[in-house]
Amino acid sequence: MWRDWFTFSRQDRRAILLLAVLIMIVMALMCTKPLWYRTHTDCLSSTDSVALQMLLPEASLPIVKYAPHRFDPNTADSLELLSVGLPPHVARNILRYRKAGGVFRRPDDLGRIYGLSDSVFMRVKPYVAIPPIKRETRHTPIVEEEPKTLLQPLDTVKREHPYAEYMRAKLKPGEFVDLNRADTTELMKVPGVGPVYARMIVEYRSLLGGFHSVAQLRELDAPLPESLGDWVHVSTPPADKLHINALSVTKLRSHPYLTFYQAKAIVDLRKREGSIRSARQLLFLDEFTEADIERLQPYLSFD
Repeated sequence: MWRDWFTFSRQDRRAILLLAVLIMIVMALMCTKPLWYRTHTDCLSSTDSVALQMLLPEASLPIVKYAPHRFDPNTADSLELLSVGLPPHVARNILRYRKAGGVFRRPDDLGRIYGLSDSVFMRVKPYVAIPPIKRETRHTPIVEEEPKTLLQPLDTVKREHPYAEYMRAKLKPGEFVDLNRADTTELMKVPGVGPVYARMIVEYRSLLGGFHSVAQLRELDAPLPESLGDWVHVSTPPADKLHINALSVTKLRSHPYLTFYQAKAIVDLRKREGSIRSARQLLFLDEFTEADIERLQPYLSFD
């Protein structure tokens, strides 16, 4: 009969073995429980015993008496941070912030610490005392200058005006320049004419084929001096003529005194009546006026 109590079936033996394994696991966990909280101790100073204990659960922390006083968050240890009324997790975040290189420069910087509520911050803010940070000042070496004499030699040489030589090259009263022969250098000798105006006169002369009157200078889009006629004259007739019976529309149109429609009317007249013998024939065309013929006639050639 008693053997029936100590005889187990295969299913019973498996259940007993499983129960024994579970008991051994529970005993192992209980024995190693104190080792579960050894984390992040490398971030704290080995001499700060309270900071090491702050890594344990809240219930196992030492009781620190609340005593508000002035403190520097850049140098205070964990015990001092707890004594001013900061929660353990906030004190731990402050230490980690400092370990990472963070610096509190003003009391409001403390309010940015993670986990610090506004009510706790307003309670401890009056006690935050951060000394001013000393900044390195660079001293520039003092170089002794040579003593200056009180009396400097006066510049007694009268300096010449920078345009004096340019003005001396201008024409004297009684001197003239031929508009059809002068280049830009000679035209710049005319009072009131500089390099820009001289270049404009030469370019317009090239388009016309030469000037036949000083009054033609007024056709330029430039504020030339009123006294220009006292220094220039036209002694030679225009060199280039318009061969009205041979030039195409494009060539005739290139002259400043002819428009495209006038040039085309001349070519059409040649096709209808043959060679043009005088400028008066152009008056029969609607495109020309008496004034057009008058200013154009010095440039026409009927060869």
